[in-house]
Amino acid sequence: MNIGIIQPYSNGFLEVVPESDYWQIVAIHINGQAYCPTPRLYHSEKVALAKATQIYDWLADNEHQISDGACYYSELKLILWQQSKVP
Repeated sequence: MNIGIIQPYSNGFLEVVPESDYWQIVAIHINGQAYCPTPRLYHSEKVALAKATQIYDWLADNEHQISDGACYYSELKLILWQQSKVP
């Protein structure tokens, strides 16, 4: 059974999981927050992790654009939702 991957990146980490023959980005963790992108399937683990890295870098540079727990990354045409923290 193939399970998801949590990969450290910068000051956070990236989460991807297999979906049949594809991979999906589950969450980008940055500055103690988790962001979930619009669901999208990628052909390989490597491609999913590369996109997750790109999303992380964009979030790090554009935190000011996050409003009401969501933001839009126009270059990749993705909505990112900030996940609530469990108390």
